[in-house]
Amino acid sequence: MKKFYKTLCKIEESICGFFLCTIVALVFLSAVGRVINHPLQWSIDISQFLLAWTALLGADLGYRSGSVLGVDILTRRFPTRQQALVKLLGTLLIGVLLISFIYFGIKLSYENRLRLFQSIHLSYSWVTISLPVMSSLMLISVAADAWDAFLVLIGKKDQLMNRRA
Repeated sequence: MKKFYKTLCKIEESICGFFLCTIVALVFLSAVGRVINHPLQWSIDISQFLLAWTALLGADLGYRSGSVLGVDILTRRFPTRQQALVKLLGTLLIGVLLISFIYFGIKLSYENRLRLFQSIHLSYSWVTISLPVMSSLMLISVAADAWDAFLVLIGKKDQLMNRRA
C-alpha cells in the first residue's frame, strides 16, 4: 500500500509540473500571437482547462507535504494523544467535506456535459470532473493522516507523522 501511495504521489507531482509548464507556454504563445496579429484562441481554453486540474492537484500536493496553512498555536502544547484526537477529528471533517465535493462535483460535471469551450469544442465536464477526481485523491491523503492519528490515539505509535520537512 505504501508503494502504491508513493507512486501515486510521484505521478501527481509529475502531472502537476507538466501542466504548469504547459500553461506558462500556452499563455506565452498566446501573448506572442496577439503581438503579431495572429491570436491563438484555443490556447486560453486549454490553459483554463489545465489550470483547474493543476490547482486541485496542487491542493493535494500541498496538503500531503504539510504546506497548507494551519493554526496550531494551541494544539502543539497538548500531549501527543490529545493532538492525535484533534488531528483525527479534523481529518474526519475534511473527509466529509471531500465526500460532499465528490458527490456534488459529479452532479456538476453531469450538468455541464453539454456546455462546450468556445474554440476547442470540448465538453466543460472535463474541467468540472477535476473536482471529484482530485477530491478522491486528496481523500487518500486525508485517510492516511486519519490512520496515523488513530494509531497514535490507540497507542500503536508514539507520535504523529510530521509532514513539514
